[in-house]
Amino acid sequence: MNSYRRKAAILIAVVSVTLALVAGIVAWWTVPGDGALSAGLIAALAAIASGALIYPFVVRLNDAQDHHSRDLLSSHVALLEAMGKAVAKRDSDTGDHNYRVTDIAMAIAGRMGLGKTAMRGLLSGALLHDVGKIGVPDRILLKPGRLDDHEMALMRSHVPQGEDIVAGIPSLDQARDVIACHHEKWDGSGYPRGLAGEAIPLTARIFAVADVFDTLCSPRPYKEAMSFETAWGIIRDDAGSHFDPAVVEAFRPIARRLHEQHFGGDARRSRELLERQIRKYFF
Repeated sequence: MNSYRRKAAILIAVVSVTLALVAGIVAWWTVPGDGALSAGLIAALAAIASGALIYPFVVRLNDAQDHHSRDLLSSHVALLEAMGKAVAKRDSDTGDHNYRVTDIAMAIAGRMGLGKTAMRGLLSGALLHDVGKIGVPDRILLKPGRLDDHEMALMRSHVPQGEDIVAGIPSLDQARDVIACHHEKWDGSGYPRGLAGEAIPLTARIFAVADVFDTLCSPRPYKEAMSFETAWGIIRDDAGSHFDPAVVEAFRPIARRLHEQHFGGDARRSRELLERQIRKYFF
């Protein structure tokens, strides 16, 4: 029996017993002669029976509402995935980057003990972290060489553009932390606000490690994929400058396993792992 059904059963039982006692006492006092006791018992049993009859209808209404809520939530998550994948396909071969980086970030956050609400915000923000790249021209997004200062400024504009896209959407309030702050650095040298240390939201600090690790391990138009050893060495060495040392330490014991899971050649594996995270924290 789930939590709602248990609470409904207790409430209906309490109300029914209370009504039974009241009805029994009233009948006992108002019915004259030897029939008073029988009348009281019948009234009490009728009250209890009414409660028993009501319970299935209450549960059925709740199940219908729960099913409707799950449908809405499922549509919401599917929309997040579709938006994120559409953006990811613009600057990588497939949309699998979003699946990988989201699952890696969720694995780190799980080791750090984040609560369900924060995990939902991290997942949503991870899927939409680069949504602002919709406004970045392809000539910059796909340029194989180094960006000049003007081009870099346009590339970095994807952060405020992403904030603007999700602004005013209550269900994405917590996702904004990742979208707005995933390029901030622990030492304050990041962008767009130059936040430092714990002024950077924890979900963004976690995502930054996952995002850079995935970028290092993935091929891009401007580079080849790095080995696990090379990529991990960069993450480790940048703890305390680019990354929160506590996040890097949480990542350390699971980094190789996550690399094997996500960069072992089967892209479907990343999607399957992310689906587990979605089921765990959204349904």
